[in-house]
Amino acid sequence: MAGTARRFFRVKRHNPAALKELKALSIPESWARIMQVDHPREGVNICCMNGRPDAPWTFPVEGGASFSMSILQKGCIEAGFDNGERFRLEGGYVSLTATGEHLSGWDTFTAEQGFRLVNIHLTPEALCGLTGLNMDDVQRYMKSAIGVMPHINASVAMMPIFSSLQRLAAEIAQCSYLDSKARNVFLCAKVCEAIAAMLDTCSREQGSASTLKAVPSDRLRLLQARAMLEDRHHESWSVQSLAQAVGLNEKRLQAGFNALYGSTVHESLTRIRLDVALAMLSSGANVTDTAQAVGFANVSHFSKVFRNTFGISPKRWVHGHRATE
Repeated sequence: MAGTARRFFRVKRHNPAALKELKALSIPESWARIMQVDHPREGVNICCMNGRPDAPWTFPVEGGASFSMSILQKGCIEAGFDNGERFRLEGGYVSLTATGEHLSGWDTFTAEQGFRLVNIHLTPEALCGLTGLNMDDVQRYMKSAIGVMPHINASVAMMPIFSSLQRLAAEIAQCSYLDSKARNVFLCAKVCEAIAAMLDTCSREQGSASTLKAVPSDRLRLLQARAMLEDRHHESWSVQSLAQAVGLNEKRLQAGFNALYGSTVHESLTRIRLDVALAMLSSGANVTDTAQAVGFANVSHFSKVFRNTFGISPKRWVHGHRATE
């Protein structure tokens, strides 16, 4: 349920007047100072937090039918529905929450080692208007929900943050457009992209009709292989080493990746590394440290792959990105 409270306020960083408004809503100042809230379209709310508040924060939440995505990169969120389930979201995970009626509950945010969150919240009308999806569409993708509470019409699902979602969270949090209309367009586009990325991942992991037909027997091992690339993208993977790790021969692994992901093992690993690299560069990391962190042997190779993919060198990308700040 994280983020429901942000529907009641709108704040920009370092805005004393807004901080006074947040104090009136009983939001601790150490939390208010790390918040940035955007309302790019009617029914669409985005709350970004990044910092280290001095104490946990527990607060009541209440709202009508909605869909929300909480991308928690650092910190911990505990949440509960009144007359429903309790949940715990750790850093490195994303949660999806779908509610079909007016509900109340509580959230507790904890930031012992810092707190970094991007929360996206949409009303059913905004979800449909922005994406063409209705709440039933979303809930069908949440088959792996860890909490389904039919007596209160709510469900919650969680999964590790994958590389493309990590990139999108950074792009949303670091959006530096000053023109309000341009900013709103950019944020709405990234919300759509984040929802699409989640639906695509859920479809592949749970097995849609098309993916089950393409790889009926190897799907679980292919999912395991992809997860290993996501978790350990900095390592030197070969098709042979990945095939051995998941118990498939190289031919079946390559054929499975092409069927399930539309790319080879090498192409998948490269895309994962570049997504993580974009997230790091968006957050202020330099090109050399980024190249090493994501698994490229040297900066020259990283720059060549980056340029071939995006049509621009990483240094020029960073310069252009920071020039708008």
